[in-house]
Amino acid sequence: MAKTMKIIKMKTNKNKQKGATFITWMIVAAIGILIFSAGLKVGPSYLEYNAVRSMMDSIAAEPGIKGKNKRYVYAQLNKYININSMYSVEEAMAKQKVFKVSPLRKGNGKRLTAHYEVRRHWLGNLSYLIDFKYSVILGEKNS
Repeated sequence: MAKTMKIIKMKTNKNKQKGATFITWMIVAAIGILIFSAGLKVGPSYLEYNAVRSMMDSIAAEPGIKGKNKRYVYAQLNKYININSMYSVEEAMAKQKVFKVSPLRKGNGKRLTAHYEVRRHWLGNLSYLIDFKYSVILGEKNS
């Protein structure tokens, strides 16, 4: 009783698969979503920093600012910050001294410096920290 066994040959595709699989597409989508969400979280902080820079440049370009005292400069800064609703700068000002007016080593000019950190929650237990620093010489036009 010899039975002949029939060998079943699986059909194989002569061409290899080209392109990405579903899992690959899901991984790429997850990475894209992470990058997009990071941009949404970090973007407003940089926009606010650019507003701080333009505020400092406009204060430095005011006519007669060289002769004004520190109190006037700080009052102008507070006015701009309150008008423009710069929340992370206000938050940093509550914790530390953000703005500093210091005399220049050469001449009788003054330098206005801003230095502050923005710390925000991102995902889960991850946070990010951005350190901003900018300086202008009062009485000079900065671009």
